[in-house]
Amino acid sequence: MCPDLPDDVEQSRLSALKALHVMDTPSDPAIDRIVGLAADIMDAPMAMVSLIDDEREWFKARVGVEVDTVPRSQSFCAFALTLEAHGVMVVLDATLDPRFRDNPFVVGDLGVRFYMGALLSDRAGNNLGTLCVVDTLPRAGVTDAEISRLKALAAIVVDELDRAVIHRGLAEHRRLLGMAASMSGVGHWRLDVATGHVLWSDEIYRIHGVDPESFDPMLDDAVSFYHPEDRPILQAQLAKALATGEGYEIQLRVQRTDGAMRNVAARATCEIGTDGRVSALFGVFQDVTDQVTALRDTERSRARYKVLTEMVSDVIARIQLDGTSPYISPRIKTLLGYEPHEMAGHRAFHFVAEHDRPAMLGAFRAMAEGQEEARLQHQVVHRDGHLIWVETRLRLVRDPEGQPSYIVAVIRDISIQKALEDDLTLAREAAEASAMVKSEFLANMSHELRTPLTSIIGFAGLTRSQPDLPAIARDYVDRVEHASRALLCTVNDLLDFSKLEAGQVAIRTEPCAIADLCQATLDLFAPQAGSRDIRLRLDAHPSAAHHFLVDPDRVRQVLLNLVGNAVKFTARGEVTLAIEHDPETGRLSVSVTDTGDGISEDKAQLLFRRFSQIDGSMTRHHGGTGLGLAICKGLVEAMGGEIGVTSRPGEGSRFWFWIPTSVVTSTPAAPVPVGRQVSYGGVRVLVVDDHASNRELARLFLVGIGAEITEAVDGEAACARAAEWPFDVILMDLRMPVMDGFEALRQIRSRVGPNDTVPILAFTADSGADDGAKLLEFGFDDVVSKPIDASQLISAIARATDFAADLPGFLGNAN
Repeated sequence: MCPDLPDDVEQSRLSALKALHVMDTPSDPAIDRIVGLAADIMDAPMAMVSLIDDEREWFKARVGVEVDTVPRSQSFCAFALTLEAHGVMVVLDATLDPRFRDNPFVVGDLGVRFYMGALLSDRAGNNLGTLCVVDTLPRAGVTDAEISRLKALAAIVVDELDRAVIHRGLAEHRRLLGMAASMSGVGHWRLDVATGHVLWSDEIYRIHGVDPESFDPMLDDAVSFYHPEDRPILQAQLAKALATGEGYEIQLRVQRTDGAMRNVAARATCEIGTDGRVSALFGVFQDVTDQVTALRDTERSRARYKVLTEMVSDVIARIQLDGTSPYISPRIKTLLGYEPHEMAGHRAFHFVAEHDRPAMLGAFRAMAEGQEEARLQHQVVHRDGHLIWVETRLRLVRDPEGQPSYIVAVIRDISIQKALEDDLTLAREAAEASAMVKSEFLANMSHELRTPLTSIIGFAGLTRSQPDLPAIARDYVDRVEHASRALLCTVNDLLDFSKLEAGQVAIRTEPCAIADLCQATLDLFAPQAGSRDIRLRLDAHPSAAHHFLVDPDRVRQVLLNLVGNAVKFTARGEVTLAIEHDPETGRLSVSVTDTGDGISEDKAQLLFRRFSQIDGSMTRHHGGTGLGLAICKGLVEAMGGEIGVTSRPGEGSRFWFWIPTSVVTSTPAAPVPVGRQVSYGGVRVLVVDDHASNRELARLFLVGIGAEITEAVDGEAACARAAEWPFDVILMDLRMPVMDGFEALRQIRSRVGPNDTVPILAFTADSGADDGAKLLEFGFDDVVSKPIDASQLISAIARATDFAADLPGFLGNAN
């Protein structure tokens, strides 16, 4: 089933679609070409322009598809309607997408696998449908360029739909004007001064009683229709108009070809050419035989004409190809503060903001070469000097020979729209700045919380390892360490969840033996489970006995949460970890089943919400932040999978998840261990940290295995030590006063000295998986996380100094 939209959104969308009057209309050649181009660009066998009403999806244009409509409930495109306006929905393999894997177009003969649809969104943000391409083969991905091209084509489709509405409106307007002309007896005419050619509307031909198909008047022909006594009057008015540029209004008599004499009223207006002279006259012409004595009727017709020209909210201008405007509608006074006659003789570019003139000139140049239409958003200069945002639509008008003649411009004030866009831009910038502040806060939070925990956990471990420690003191130390590690888990949960919310968690896949990873997870909880006689069992299906391409760290994190919860909330019985792989769907399925008290269905819905636990008593009894399962949900979904729970009170619980993966047919060969035993004696380590307790803890760990330790309190002191004496490895804290670890690394590397190539290890409380990768990219050779783990520290020192030692032996000494 396709998702439902909010009622107000759906009603607005359907109203906008209905207003287009496009459903079930004949094919549009322009849209057909766009669909063909989309299929060609994306190399897809099928492409459609899909419009969706309340019950069905109808194809305005289609390539490679026989039907023209499908039920909305089976529509891929219906899911795209839930995206933001102008969005793009991509389905790389429909068989792996839970929304579409059972769709009849996926499982049926059509065999749809790949789908990519760009929303057809109108200016109000209503999603009307999509321009989509479809393939029967899955794809590994799509590029940003392909997404941009499909979005651009979708925008053109919307423009074509809008243009069709405008054309229908203009056609209706012309029909009404023609009807009005016929009913009122008003025609229009135009005289080209240079050629003497006269253009008449149909109504003027009717008034004169001649056939438009056989009569093409010149000026002398038009004058010859007038009564001999009235011809001098007309000729005088024409001469005056050509000399002064002023129009005229006259009432004269014309004699039709059938001999009938008619009284006519003519009104003329002058067009001024680039040379300042009159280049043309145009006006209206009316048979007023029956209204000669009824001046009131004539005035009413003239007033109606004036109202029509002044009521239009947009500015309408006629622009010659050289940029001058012989006609501008009166609305220009409202927009720019000029009267129309004040702009006569000036090029249109004179009123365009200087920085937008190149784009306007380019548009005029293209239209002079034959381009039919253009649309620009730019700024114009008001009479008082301030700038105004407008949208200008240009349309080319051709002469009877088909050559570009002039341009009609419709100019609309979009200042409010642009102000809203500016507000949105400022809001986005503020949000991005807020995100940066949050990220920096999390980094500082990590450092400030983990730094004292480094000392607490480290020194507690060292204290516990003392052989003469009294039993009661050992018990107290154990409690301190357990409490500290619980606090560390809480800190890690908060930071991990914040990264998931910010979309900063990266998934890095590598070959992994899932069965081994699951067994290792169970082994970690064996002491805790054994103390309460809880049996831990691994149920690995034979299909899971392979290496799979997954992110082992993220999978381990989810397993630790699920198994840890199962052990925590199970008083007796067993916990079973089951794994299975389905080669057909590519899903790796994992479940953790316990014999605990179980959870009611209504309470189970709360488990994957952040900061959520079943009740306060569980919080007090078992502890925790309530973030563990929310983090699991975020990680599983980041890996492309799904997580859930099935449980009944008294019958235990089953937590499950699946992720898409594939079997790795070959895995890298394990490195051959070197058999020689090596001592750490003489390894020179420079430990740099502004906290004395951290330096002391690192010293105690390393001195115990024979290393020689030198200390520095900040980056500046570290640079001074590194310039004086050679070291085998430098352990560098990142956040320090005076000079931080990043700058210290840069200075040591950039100066010729005894340590310019020595391994430098980042010593940080910020080092999650993603942070560690960034530190290696910055130039650090390895990462040692805080709180310090003795085995991790010694292993990092071994790698950095190329010691192939028997690490378990050394780690035993360190502990």
